[in-house]
Amino acid sequence: MILLSNGGTNIQRAKSASDTIVVGTVDGVAILQRSQRGWTQRNRALQGVFVSGVTALDDGTLFASTRGVGMARSDDGGTKWNWVNEGLAHHEFWSTRAGRLQGREVVFAGALPAHLYVSEDKGKSWRELPALRDTASVRQWTFPPPPRIGHVKDIVLDGDRLWVGIEIGSLQFSDDFGKTFTELPVDPDPRECDIHRILVHPARPKRVIIANGIVGMMASEDGSASFHRMKMPPDANYPDAVVLHPDDPDLLFMSAGVGWPVHWYELGRARGKIYRSRDAGKSWERLLGGLPDGQRALFSALTIEARRDGYSLHAVDTDGQVFESLDGGDSWTIIADVPPVSKGEFYKGLVRERGKLANVDDIVAGPNAAQRWKEAEQAL
Repeated sequence: MILLSNGGTNIQRAKSASDTIVVGTVDGVAILQRSQRGWTQRNRALQGVFVSGVTALDDGTLFASTRGVGMARSDDGGTKWNWVNEGLAHHEFWSTRAGRLQGREVVFAGALPAHLYVSEDKGKSWRELPALRDTASVRQWTFPPPPRIGHVKDIVLDGDRLWVGIEIGSLQFSDDFGKTFTELPVDPDPRECDIHRILVHPARPKRVIIANGIVGMMASEDGSASFHRMKMPPDANYPDAVVLHPDDPDLLFMSAGVGWPVHWYELGRARGKIYRSRDAGKSWERLLGGLPDGQRALFSALTIEARRDGYSLHAVDTDGQVFESLDGGDSWTIIADVPPVSKGEFYKGLVRERGKLANVDDIVAGPNAAQRWKEAEQAL
């Protein structure tokens, strides 16, 4: 099955093309089924709950991270869900990731405030990895909208290594199953470390690519000893959903908005776009071929499914439109409409003709980000 959500699994391999898509939305989980007539919605579950991420173990057991109700598990492909919150001291989760770490089957959940939990028994019980917060920068972890508290935005399992990104504040990794973490030198100022996505590949062991919401795409080519800014397209500032082909470490796809959220809300448009890079981000090409040009909504989730006979891409925006590409991003088709898929409150800030919202528009940025936002506003 294909998993499509803002804070869950978004890079997958399959033996053949999947006929099921599990979408994590602001109003539960939507299950799409493919038939000869195309994609149709087979089931809805967890209605009324903001699902931030969906992930799955190898046996198909599904997990959903939610904002406010904790973690849920489905053993039947998404039809029925049960709450699995034993051991969790927090219940607002922005990310989740299942897989294998150092040979052990695990599920991770990343919370707001930024705490990290792991389960080794399919969610029956959880324990926190407190070492994530054993760093001087923890006092500066933040988030521009209220309540201005940093959260775990991305979790990546890379063989023996665990990577964790904090929005906003820190990029960390552990090679001892989370007993200790090392904070990586993305920027001396934690307020410049807006970690949206972390991309690593076994064929490029010294390369780490990150999507930084404040400064754009960044990379390290020296095993994380240092990071540099990558070239961004001229009409993109805010990378969010980014995926890497699991068999081609230089093939990237990125969704991005023009300017930053403060500009989107003022203009009423994020102008969400999708780009492709065949050279690990040295250059980018804008993808259209069925995608909207200059739209109001933002593409909040992007996923890739790789197979022996090719790969497919799926994207969904803050309006809930689901797009599919079967030719590497050259052409796209709208295949379904589901509830909005969003990071945080973007879906509220990007609706038509809305009024001011205190918990959306009341954005407070660090000084460097504020200056960049002002410069971008003058250029828009």
